[in-house]
Amino acid sequence: MKENFAGENFAVVLGLKGADCKKAGEKGQSVFKKCTHPAVEFLWFCGVIGFCIAVKHPFYLGFSFLAGNLFNLFNKNWRGLKNVLLCLPFFVFLSALNPLVSHWGQTPLFYVFGKPFTMEAFAYGLNMGLTFLVMLEWFLAFGCVMTADKFTFLFAPFFPSISLMLVMILRLVPLCARRGREISETRLAAGIECSGFKGKFKEKMEVLGAVMSSILEDGVVTALTMEKRSYGTARRTSFLNYRWRFGDFLEVFVLILCAFFAGLGIKQGLCSVNFYPELSFSEVFGSLQSVLTFCAFGLYMTVPVFFER
Repeated sequence: MKENFAGENFAVVLGLKGADCKKAGEKGQSVFKKCTHPAVEFLWFCGVIGFCIAVKHPFYLGFSFLAGNLFNLFNKNWRGLKNVLLCLPFFVFLSALNPLVSHWGQTPLFYVFGKPFTMEAFAYGLNMGLTFLVMLEWFLAFGCVMTADKFTFLFAPFFPSISLMLVMILRLVPLCARRGREISETRLAAGIECSGFKGKFKEKMEVLGAVMSSILEDGVVTALTMEKRSYGTARRTSFLNYRWRFGDFLEVFVLILCAFFAGLGIKQGLCSVNFYPELSFSEVFGSLQSVLTFCAFGLYMTVPVFFER
């Protein structure tokens, strides 16, 4: 009986029942339509984020930014694209801030309060802002594709307690926002509305207190429910049925091959860039090895599109 309940444990945490579990399995599959095993998606995202951290070459970062936009577009992740657009002013701010606080470089463009505004510092600020945008974009794509049910499917068999805790944390922010809207709309419908800054502040604090009380009660109920369902005492099962297919193994092989060649090129300095004391970039198409490195990098970034079927 314990094993029968084990597969429903995460459905309780996620608030899913019956047909909703099937919908949850379908949600977030994005361009990984039939190649659906979460391990493939998780491996790919780890590699993408790792490359974005390791590579600082603006050409590679620009390609990664374009690939991220296309990926979010294929996923119809409009909220992610909107958030990236909203962060463009922050990109401009970072680009302009760095040369104002750092005056390194050999090519002053003009002077601000007697301090040089150098081209090298400005280029470094642009690169830093682009890195921020790229990382933000890929993490938004990660959150869209790697849903909580897929995450728990991967890690619950090995770390059941930690996995359950992470799921509850991941659902906490959207749950608080949704619960806060419900309480605010209920108060408004009941005619409870305050005016003025002091009144609105007091109202928000009351709503926040109600939300926190509700969340704490939900946490206690969830913990008791999981305990009664014998969570953590039997072999883990899942309400989602993911199986390794030939396409999954083929995609993992392609990912490992691309990551190997791209990582080899990065180690040999084919993606290097220096901003100080003067700008210097490695040539992307300067040799056959650099071309192969970029092709491996580009294929890794776009491999889910090629495997769409």
